[in-house]
Amino acid sequence: MARLEGMDETEPAIDAIGLLTRDHRLIEELFREFDLAGDQQIDPLARRICKMLRIHAQILEEIFYPAVRRGLKDEAPIQTAERAGQEAKASITLIESMTSDDAAFRPAVKALAAEFSKHVTKEESELFPRVREARLDLLAVGIALSERRDTLMDVLGLHPDDEEAAVYPEENPAVALAAAKRQDHEKNR
Repeated sequence: MARLEGMDETEPAIDAIGLLTRDHRLIEELFREFDLAGDQQIDPLARRICKMLRIHAQILEEIFYPAVRRGLKDEAPIQTAERAGQEAKASITLIESMTSDDAAFRPAVKALAAEFSKHVTKEESELFPRVREARLDLLAVGIALSERRDTLMDVLGLHPDDEEAAVYPEENPAVALAAAKRQDHEKNR
């Protein structure tokens, strides 16, 4: 599949950096939803976050990093990213081994959110600009990422329409309501 689910046939296929950036925004939105969630909502949200992070990490490791490694002369940024990915996997495994009744559950998810935020900042500000300069075929890599991502989402029981709510919150009344509540909550701090 050359296009992300839900894309119109007239829209161009997304390049690798665009797809990964889109994943970053989606996962950041899931972490924001987790912060606002009630006790009964945090477990399924945390599980979804962990699944999305596992998918993100796997497509990076299987497709993106090998392609970038071939295009960049310097191994250091990829090695740093891979080490961070291993740390994130350990945090994901910890969260998956807990239940939301565990007192350490929310702090563990918040720590994972902080790790992910560092990953996003480093990737988007340091690695992505270097990858663009390397003149890789980002469209071909993006198509491969998209296809693998879709397969992994199916395997883990996630659906593309589940993520559209976070990427395009204005199109989902429930997400728009949660966003409005979040704004009210932030105003009242």
